[in-house]
Amino acid sequence: MGCSTGCVKCFLITLSTLNALSGLLLIAIATLALLEDPLAYIVFLYGLGGVIFVSAILGCCGICLENVCITATYGFLLLGQLIISFFGFKFRKEYILKFVKEKVQITWNEELVEPGAMDFYQELYSCCGRDSPDDYVDIGRETLPSSCYPQWNTQEIHYQDGCALKTSKIFVGLFGVAKGLNWIAVATTVPMVLGAFYLVRRFRKQRIRYSY
Repeated sequence: MGCSTGCVKCFLITLSTLNALSGLLLIAIATLALLEDPLAYIVFLYGLGGVIFVSAILGCCGICLENVCITATYGFLLLGQLIISFFGFKFRKEYILKFVKEKVQITWNEELVEPGAMDFYQELYSCCGRDSPDDYVDIGRETLPSSCYPQWNTQEIHYQDGCALKTSKIFVGLFGVAKGLNWIAVATTVPMVLGAFYLVRRFRKQRIRYSY
């Protein structure tokens, strides 16, 4: 095995390891957003993260074993990943904002009928009311729910942000991270595709040489 082949192998194994970590991070982001964001976004992140992780593991195995078939499969998976990453990620901030606000509005409507419906949002996202704590005053509540306070301690200062704004910021931030990871993946996948098919050619030549 030549020096150039060894360098390409080390290069691909290093990037594949980083790719596996980025795939797991995308899956983690999808899991965090599971209940609150559009299903299409969640499915896309799970799918892309899964493909990245599986292809990275497959690539490391194929390269270490110098297996032509596994390394070629790895190369085609990378090519598919590149196409999906480049054309498939349509991040629309406005759509995420609209979706999350509608979800909060539905829960606020439930709060009007059954007090306590907003507790999940208020505790998890450190917020109070739909748009602000004043929402409770507007509907005639004399006191704020305990979930509007840190650790439900009414002796503390209550949260100042409304849940519609707070959750929107959090999920736009999460998908912003996912979008950044996606474009990093695009930039690193191009040389990985070239390197994978270079190794396939080298491994095939090496196998032919050994067969004689």
